[in-house]
Amino acid sequence: MKTILIALISLVASAGTSHAATPEKVPILIHKYCVHCHGEEDQSGDIRLDHLASADAELLTSIYQQLSSRVMPPDNESQPTAEERNRMAGHFLELAQQSTPASTAGLRRLNKREYNQTLRDLLGLDEGIFEPGRFVYGQEIEAGFDTEARELVISNELLLEYMNAAQESLRQALFTSSATMPESNVINIKTKKMKGGSSRYETKSKDSYIFRVGGNNKIASGEPNKLLRIPGRYRITVTASAIDENEYPVKFTPINEAPTLAIGVVPGNRSGISELGKTVASYPLAYNREQTFQVETFIDRDYYPYLRFANGPGKPITQIRSGIRRRKLPKSAMNKPFRGPGIKITQFQIEGPYYDFWPPKPIRVTYSSDSMPNLSDATARAYLLGRFATRAFRRRVSRKEIEPWYAYSQKQYDATGDWHEAVVKTMTGMLTSPDFLYLLEEEGQLSAFPLASRLSYFFWSSMPDHELFLAANSGKLSDPAELRAQVVRLIQDPRSDRLCESFVDQWLSLDKLGTMPPDSKSREFREYNASLEQSMRNETRQFFRYIFRQNRSVGDFIDCNYAIVNSRLAKLYGIPFEADKAFDSDRNLATDKAFDSEKSWALAKLPPTARRGGLLGQASVLTLTSNGVETSPVTRGVWVLSEMLGTPPPPPPKEVPALVPDLNGANSVRELLEKHRSDSACMECHRRMDPLGFALESYDPIGRLRTRYSKRQKVDTTGTFMRQDFKNIEELKEILSSDLRPFARNLVVRIAEYAKGRRLVATDYTTVESILDRTEKERFRLKSLVAYIATSDLMTNK
Repeated sequence: MKTILIALISLVASAGTSHAATPEKVPILIHKYCVHCHGEEDQSGDIRLDHLASADAELLTSIYQQLSSRVMPPDNESQPTAEERNRMAGHFLELAQQSTPASTAGLRRLNKREYNQTLRDLLGLDEGIFEPGRFVYGQEIEAGFDTEARELVISNELLLEYMNAAQESLRQALFTSSATMPESNVINIKTKKMKGGSSRYETKSKDSYIFRVGGNNKIASGEPNKLLRIPGRYRITVTASAIDENEYPVKFTPINEAPTLAIGVVPGNRSGISELGKTVASYPLAYNREQTFQVETFIDRDYYPYLRFANGPGKPITQIRSGIRRRKLPKSAMNKPFRGPGIKITQFQIEGPYYDFWPPKPIRVTYSSDSMPNLSDATARAYLLGRFATRAFRRRVSRKEIEPWYAYSQKQYDATGDWHEAVVKTMTGMLTSPDFLYLLEEEGQLSAFPLASRLSYFFWSSMPDHELFLAANSGKLSDPAELRAQVVRLIQDPRSDRLCESFVDQWLSLDKLGTMPPDSKSREFREYNASLEQSMRNETRQFFRYIFRQNRSVGDFIDCNYAIVNSRLAKLYGIPFEADKAFDSDRNLATDKAFDSEKSWALAKLPPTARRGGLLGQASVLTLTSNGVETSPVTRGVWVLSEMLGTPPPPPPKEVPALVPDLNGANSVRELLEKHRSDSACMECHRRMDPLGFALESYDPIGRLRTRYSKRQKVDTTGTFMRQDFKNIEELKEILSSDLRPFARNLVVRIAEYAKGRRLVATDYTTVESILDRTEKERFRLKSLVAYIATSDLMTNK
């Protein structure tokens, strides 16, 4: 695969667009296909194309995009041939480029996601669950990607948050100045001092602690000194059993399974019980039989371990009330201690910290030293501050630049009398400076260090590693061969999974999944919960990752004969799940190790009747485009046009009333939309988006297949798109798959905008078209597209 990729991206070079127009013929084509709607007499959308002298670059670029994406001319008008369309699109792009000013994005600040990962890498904080970004609260991106420079403004409040986050992170990494390894200790938590569940659902004694409530309730030591002050590896030992399976005449949660004990770690200064921290291990218990479990995990400074009833009821009182209403329980049950299934703890022991070497990784990485430095030594202090600044600022740093920081460290020592504290304060200042918080890029072609940062933040959402830094420092990164080799390495590194997650979440709006969830208490949607929602999101991430890693055609996003599912999604989709084949999207192999089928994923071949291939059959997309109660062809159609095809319709006119659903079911959604489209102001946009939404009406608000809305109404999925009729979602996908270039163009544009931190302008689109030309023969393989982007002037120029 590596050889193929290197050979492929070695072809990347500057090339002209294949859409070059023949100037003397283009006006004839414009008059033939455009002017009757955009001329002197009729100016649809307030656009006039018979006189282009007054058109600005934005309008000309928009016309190019609409022609290239087959949006214009409308389906009900005569259509140009492919050659004619290319000529017109190329002509408008050339006009746009001639009138486009040099694109200058503002300084781009690290976003919260990048800041968090950068500090973890810079300080070697990758063993525990400490997140520097949790101290940074305000980051609302109104539109576009979270990498977009114009959205990443800064304020005094945000700067203070960065300062606090930097200092907390440094205290986590540089937790000691001692050259001696700390001794390990054994902490036996007294069961009588444990707490975390409501007193109604817990029973304490000197020999045991019993709790009967699940949800987010965390059981831990009630002692004021429960926080572990020294980070390191700890061994946690718990002896537990399940109790009281049948104390009531009705079953209580968990039904038909034993309680599961979860062991986790959580920060001590968390804001409330909603912060789960990290579950380290889970163990199914046996009723009335004690078992001892032991797990080792890294615990950060000021964090502590906890226990949780993983499959227990969040509010047992609701089950009691239900039992009383159904006359299965007496009313007196409300006044008595709850005796439903519970977990009995007789031992909770914490032992540690343990280290494989001293000083530990965070100190070694932060100081760039394998031994504890002598901070009182001026030479050693100057060296470590210089090395830290070089890594933090992601470039070479001169001695002159270090002098103010060195002087600042002396000033801090004079105030505190503590060199360790002085260095922490100095490094905090460095991590609050523009050199760290911003990706500083010059105009035009990027020099080596800014290019290295752009590449690493594109693929890894973090700072360049040592090898990439060396390539920039030596000047080799400016050599096309070295650039291609580094791109291959960055792609193959597991850290590029961060691209697969963050890009796909924002491209497809997966970050909005769950904002309008269905009522899981209703009979219709009772299988929907937070776990299923996360499975939906992870399916789409895994799907993108698989296509990327395997360098498959982007056509798979539209339709394919496979799905990547876990057991819950397989059940939702009605397809088989082979629990003995864990999925590995890098190697596409099954593993023999035992696994939890809900947490593991399988590559499932879809039967012809599944109607699941591609993004449009995935529950994440179908759920986020619903409102939790019903589906809307308009909402789903707009999503397909905007996110998949990159041709969002304009906002509806203010004077047009919103579409009101018929709650009595007398009129179908299709009939209501037919009436809505009779308004001339609505007709043009709805003619494109409604058919896409109709095809998706075969899925309910959480993505299950359906053929009827109710006993009275059948689902009608027929429609017309791109002048072609279809009967169902499968036939629509055939239409979309017949010409992949519009979809691939949108994907290239989105990836490039994510990488560059700004919207593309007309001068960028020549390279976009060149990349499409070079990858079209193999149906636009995803990894190849990304590699071409990363080695093109889309990446190497600001």
